[in-house]
Amino acid sequence: MTDAKLLVCIIEKEERLEDVLEALLEEGITGASILDARGMFEYMADEIPLFAGFRGLIQGNNPTNKVILSIVPDSVTLHHAMDTIQSVYGDFSLPNTGIMFSLDIGDTRGLKT
Repeated sequence: MTDAKLLVCIIEKEERLEDVLEALLEEGITGASILDARGMFEYMADEIPLFAGFRGLIQGNNPTNKVILSIVPDSVTLHHAMDTIQSVYGDFSLPNTGIMFSLDIGDTRGLKT
């Protein structure tokens, strides 16, 4: 898997998680890990008393985001997957949506090829 990529998709709309996972399946991607995460501002408002007053400035009421990590075999699959995710989830350039990016992977162990 020399051209393998790590697809990282962080979504703020937890109710759309199943749609995103189904989009991955449509592209033949059958493995992913899903993690809960909090943004920095959310953490600071909850954990640092100095920032507690900023709680009202946080838009939305979802305290956690979902982080989807998936290794894809090549750039073509990656771009198709990202396009499909964006088509079902929405435009990531809009505020309070999330972020999606990829990273090159040099070596993997434990994957069936």
